[in-house]
Amino acid sequence: MTALTANRACVAATEVDSRYKFVVALKGKLPPGVAANAASHLCLGLAAKAATEQPELLRKMSFLTFSDADGGSHAPISGLSLVVLEGRPAWVRRLRDQADASGLLYTDFTEEMTGDTYAEQVDRMKTTPEQGLDYYGIALFGQRDVLDPLTKKFSLLH
Repeated sequence: MTALTANRACVAATEVDSRYKFVVALKGKLPPGVAANAASHLCLGLAAKAATEQPELLRKMSFLTFSDADGGSHAPISGLSLVVLEGRPAWVRRLRDQADASGLLYTDFTEEMTGDTYAEQVDRMKTTPEQGLDYYGIALFGQRDVLDPLTKKFSLLH
């Protein structure tokens, strides 16, 4: 996100629409470093996807400017909930399918996107059929009443 895009995405605290939320759902039992890496890539990808494919959602993401007592700015940070969940690999795949079918904003991250260089990761993805992908996680953004039923089987990441 550029500074200009970030400024357009930021809202006043009174404009935060708490009907929306972010969800990161990860494959259970990932090593902590792998889980953190996957969640980070997922969140970056979700924001980039919103900016390029559905820019009208950026304001719904309720990015705020947090100011400290010295007048320093800490922005953009969303004022919305972002929950990180974990569950069975089949649930992650099913959630991705449900998000795709319902038109939700989402991004996914697979084992094939890790290790080596990005060029090797791209090549590995190109040679792996979708059914052969090992989904590490999915990040979604949408209304709570849509996301909550889709993620009710998952538990909070420990």
